[in-house]
Amino acid sequence: MQFKKTLLATSALMSAVAWAPQAHAIPAFARQVGMPCSACHYQHFPTLNGFGRSFKAAGFTMVGSEEKIETTDSPGLSIPAVLNLAFVTNLAYVKQNGPTTGTTATTKTTNNGQFQMTQYSLFMGGRVSNNIGFEGEVGLSGGAALASVKMPFSFDVAGGKLGVVPFTTDGLGPQQGFEPLSDGATPVHLFNQQDLAAIGAYEYLTGFNGAGSVNGITAGGAVPANGAALYYYNDMGFVNFTKWQIDSINGNGPGQAPGAAGGGSPTSNYFRLAWTPGDVGGFDTAVGLQYFSGASSSTSTALPGTLAAGFTNGTGAAIAGAPGTFKTRATEVDGQMMGDVSGMPLTLIASYATAPASDPGATLANGGFNAFNPYLGTRKSFNIGGELGVIPNKATLQLGIRRASSGQYVPGSGNVVAGTSGNATDNAIMVGATYSLALNVRAELTYSKYSGDMYNSTASAQAGYMGDSMTVLNLWMGF
Repeated sequence: MQFKKTLLATSALMSAVAWAPQAHAIPAFARQVGMPCSACHYQHFPTLNGFGRSFKAAGFTMVGSEEKIETTDSPGLSIPAVLNLAFVTNLAYVKQNGPTTGTTATTKTTNNGQFQMTQYSLFMGGRVSNNIGFEGEVGLSGGAALASVKMPFSFDVAGGKLGVVPFTTDGLGPQQGFEPLSDGATPVHLFNQQDLAAIGAYEYLTGFNGAGSVNGITAGGAVPANGAALYYYNDMGFVNFTKWQIDSINGNGPGQAPGAAGGGSPTSNYFRLAWTPGDVGGFDTAVGLQYFSGASSSTSTALPGTLAAGFTNGTGAAIAGAPGTFKTRATEVDGQMMGDVSGMPLTLIASYATAPASDPGATLANGGFNAFNPYLGTRKSFNIGGELGVIPNKATLQLGIRRASSGQYVPGSGNVVAGTSGNATDNAIMVGATYSLALNVRAELTYSKYSGDMYNSTASAQAGYMGDSMTVLNLWMGF
């Protein structure tokens, strides 16, 4: 019977998949609550379990055995006796299979194979008071720079948590305000961080990771954002409404000087609704919807970025980044299931996202560009992923599938209309494995293979082409 259950679960997964920025758990929280990382994470960080979602909804304020400094007078004080910090490091070897044309240290690319320190960050977070928490990241590689900050205010209301979260982030979008699920609604909690775009539809829209996002022919770059989230969370689900603005990482990002011109205004909207019914057939289950609307002015030159000539909307002209106004329009539906099969933990996720096209003749000055899709075709992606703990709490196997339309025209595509437009396909299959040397030290191997119009002979002739496969060997450490 157990073998039959395993076979059925595996068959269901295979039938379903027929067709960044780094972001991880913060060991500082383990120090604060006096619990191992596995108390909040399913299989391994950064995927959250039910307790981890509740901890986040409570604004990171829970304290375990750690000593506190408290007063009883008003307005009062209740903080941990020590400031909880953590260092997070990723050391990786990355190899892609495009042309190895580089001959010097400054011209060689990952096509030649590269050792990289993809992240070295200082995290801090935890309790500020009874109802106020804090989380912040400072990137240390290449010089210290503020990457993100948020300060959740959380209160008990009608059996749940009502919260407000002011936040800023250099690339994690408006979801950085509040998002506890691990199904691709945000890159922060995805089980594979080396090719997020292979397993998360939103991550494909925003160009997170993967060979398909660094060929010079796709929308690239995460979404910098400032804003404030208003959420309500209980055992049956949560709702989140966020007012936000795109904010540039080019001089006016997190930490910009007060009163600095050009930081934009919070005229974009983000709405998130999720249902968490709990146990469904032995699996912790959740489904959700996220909807982006409105527009933001910004000084950013990173969105939509500069794209290779000949590959932008079939016009043959590059799009030059410049200050302007961006539409912020996209929709996603997503879901997750987490539970044991024959004693092995299994995570299943799925997501579908779409972003409407930018206006014909769009410029940054006239506000015609969609920050999630600078092209004339609808950009969309269906993704599914799974992770099986073959040695529980020690080793996992991972699988991801993407079936996507890039939204742009690529010469030589089979789906060209009148020779000047089209919607190039961009598919991926990812397999991976992880091995935890300790709860806070993990080795990861990821291999991704890409296919579709984005990798045809015309695309491969472009300068900077990164090939149709990517291999990453990564060592993650947090302490």
